[in-house]
Amino acid sequence: MTVDYRMCARRLLRRCVILFLVSVQFIQSKDVTMVIGEVGGAVTLPCTSDIQRLPNHLYVQRPDPNKFINGYHKTRDLPSPHPEYANRTQVDHTQGTMRLWNIRLSDEGLYECHIGYPTKNNQKNIQLRVTANYSIPNVTVACDNGSCLVTCSSDNGYPRRDVEWSLNPPLNQSHWGVVNSSGGTDPVSMLFSVFSSISINCSSEPRLNLSCAVGGALSQEHTVCRHPDISVISVISAVSVIAAVLLCFLVLVSSSKKKKAQTARGNQGGKGPASSEDSKKRNRNRVPPLILLVDTHQIILETLVN
Repeated sequence: MTVDYRMCARRLLRRCVILFLVSVQFIQSKDVTMVIGEVGGAVTLPCTSDIQRLPNHLYVQRPDPNKFINGYHKTRDLPSPHPEYANRTQVDHTQGTMRLWNIRLSDEGLYECHIGYPTKNNQKNIQLRVTANYSIPNVTVACDNGSCLVTCSSDNGYPRRDVEWSLNPPLNQSHWGVVNSSGGTDPVSMLFSVFSSISINCSSEPRLNLSCAVGGALSQEHTVCRHPDISVISVISAVSVIAAVLLCFLVLVSSSKKKKAQTARGNQGGKGPASSEDSKKRNRNRVPPLILLVDTHQIILETLVN
């Protein structure tokens, strides 16, 4: 009885070993290969690196639940692809690949490649990661009473990313901070939109350059806390003083000329209307010095400011 039990145990163990070896032969590797695709783009899933031999069959499916996507069989027809993948895949059994285009967010996940050869079967697992590039961030700046509120927003991206701020020169955390940070998902495309706003105290820094980035998308650089240049203010002040002095001088000269003209008319006495008419023509053709001064002053100021 004991001998029979030992013989049965040995036979059972031998059969288990044989079954294990056969299983190893049929499923050689379950290492996961990572592949990255972009929404709306195309990607190639590499089911095998052994292209020296042509397989009897190759088919790709998604587990949990099983969805047949596409495949090839040497001797028989295969079922139709799952409706989600209809007209979006193509299998090349000579290269051991499947091409997937018009990628959607729902395509993200695990794929199983099953390849059959005359003597063994292989299985390869592929993890597809789907991404979507965020739009170039839009930056708005609003400054008032020595502080600035800066906002950064970007949309149509995946997966969810946070807004990253870059300040040059760097500011102490006590002089700036995040006021609001939020995000949402489009109900149709399922792509993310993100938003962030910061408050900056301009009293510590007269000039600050900043930009923001979302998932690799970088905004243009903006300048905040911009104060007027002291040299420009000095020049404008000097021009204003000079203009005021010139104005006073021209007023005095004009008054002096008027007095001389009145004296001359009084001395001429009754020289007729012709002299009076000539005087009126000269006055009409004369450009008032005050207008010339104002125009000159305005041109100087506009040149300095611009």
